[in-house]
Amino acid sequence: MSQSCQIVPWFKSKEWFEVYEKIYSSPSLKSKQEALEILLVWKARCPSLPAGIESTLGLLEVHIQDSTQVNEKLLRLAYATAMMRFVNHMLDAEIAKGASLHQAAKVSDVPDWIIDLRHDTAHNNVLPSLEILREASLIGLEWLNNNYWSKHRDYIKDFVSGHKEINSTDENKISVLINFCTTLSICASPSCKIKNVSEIADNNMREAIINDAQDLFANSMDFSNLKTVSIVSLVNTLNINAKRLLKSKNTPALVNKALTSEDSLFLSSDLLHYLCETDFYVKGKLSFQYVQCFEVLLTFLQTNDLLMDFVQDLIKFTNEENDSEKRKLAALWVSETLQALKKSVLFSHKIKGSDPDQTRNKKRNELKLLYKHWFPNEKRSGLLLDVHKGVPSEWMDIKFIQPIISAYNPYLIYFIKPLLDLVEPSVSKINIEKICNLAKIISTPESGPAHSIKVYTIEDLQSSQTSRIVAQGQDPDSDCMEICEEEILENTTVCEEEFQTGIWQRASTNYNWSLCPVGILPWQIRIKH
Repeated sequence: MSQSCQIVPWFKSKEWFEVYEKIYSSPSLKSKQEALEILLVWKARCPSLPAGIESTLGLLEVHIQDSTQVNEKLLRLAYATAMMRFVNHMLDAEIAKGASLHQAAKVSDVPDWIIDLRHDTAHNNVLPSLEILREASLIGLEWLNNNYWSKHRDYIKDFVSGHKEINSTDENKISVLINFCTTLSICASPSCKIKNVSEIADNNMREAIINDAQDLFANSMDFSNLKTVSIVSLVNTLNINAKRLLKSKNTPALVNKALTSEDSLFLSSDLLHYLCETDFYVKGKLSFQYVQCFEVLLTFLQTNDLLMDFVQDLIKFTNEENDSEKRKLAALWVSETLQALKKSVLFSHKIKGSDPDQTRNKKRNELKLLYKHWFPNEKRSGLLLDVHKGVPSEWMDIKFIQPIISAYNPYLIYFIKPLLDLVEPSVSKINIEKICNLAKIISTPESGPAHSIKVYTIEDLQSSQTSRIVAQGQDPDSDCMEICEEEILENTTVCEEEFQTGIWQRASTNYNWSLCPVGILPWQIRIKH
């Protein structure tokens, strides 16, 4: 078990917060009585309670007794005992260091007169008055709220056996790393025409890159002369240190969290409106200039085997987030990424057919030039990732993507075709077209054919007939309506007779309806011999 974990008397953290709320958030005596009962259960579970809880139990118990106890002498004795134990428990740590009670009280911010009250209780023949003891008790409970309950509430957590908690240091480090990589990716975009750090026009972006680089790489980079620090050198330094910076077991989850956070530039509405507004809203796609801003980032994720986890997280994002603009943006990024992976597959097949060793021996920039030479029409057609890396086999398996394409998602239409294009063996174009059309109908039901009126009962038929008469401008209370009702009853009688003696028959329960194709009845399936 982790050394930061401790055995406690409460069953789970929710129980601790329940007691805290009942004592300090609710004014009712009933809530405080319920809190006391739970505290007594804790005392039974663990006779040696934490000092803050032990003192709270004593003061709360006498506070509740005061609402029902009529014997003033017993009340004063109970209050005095509870206050004495409160002072002893809460100042014990300071006294152990050699401080006097008054010195300990001053350090702990306990009023001096509370110490004097304790002295009178312990040594005088007469106990303090009930009014003073009540006031002291309320001050003691408030002190416990400020110095025990409020201070500990941020640290009360459940420990799950076998579960390793995310280290906040790892989370902060990866958040800085992803922010640095994202900002660097924007600066590295060809459209920005930035060669070194000094050419970054935005002061905030320049300072962010410098600060993040110093946090990540310590003193390994010299920023004394920004004209000598190139963007390319920062990208190379990032790639060299990637494994060291991404060694946390929770890396995929932390990376995805950083990229989809409110502060991330990846799904930033401001950047989208600045670079891609017309394409996004009018054409329903991402502009080439906008996509290039994140090529370094997505290539970094792909090289470090984080890209496909991120794509899967983006797909979840499209189905869970409330912001429709961000959901659409995430869906378009899924589409762009999957299309880029398909390009890598096509290029990989072509290069292996000509020379299997070329992929391993050539650098990425050389392969990129070769790709543009072989596919000249693809120069301005979106994202191009690292062709050294292949596509994970599960993303090429129809069984793996089946839950994605079969689940309701209004943004599925943006990336279902690129998803199906990755499948091997490949799905036929006709089937892809049918699946895409089905996804469009499901995601945009308003664009499909108008719903016909469903008639299951006589009341449904009567309602339909009334609607037709009103649409024709006739009075629904007229003689015409009475004639229609008679026709409905006659037709219903005929239908019931036909059902009993005519062509209608009950379907047999022996058929396996789940294996029956849509539009075909079980007994219409031809058995192949």
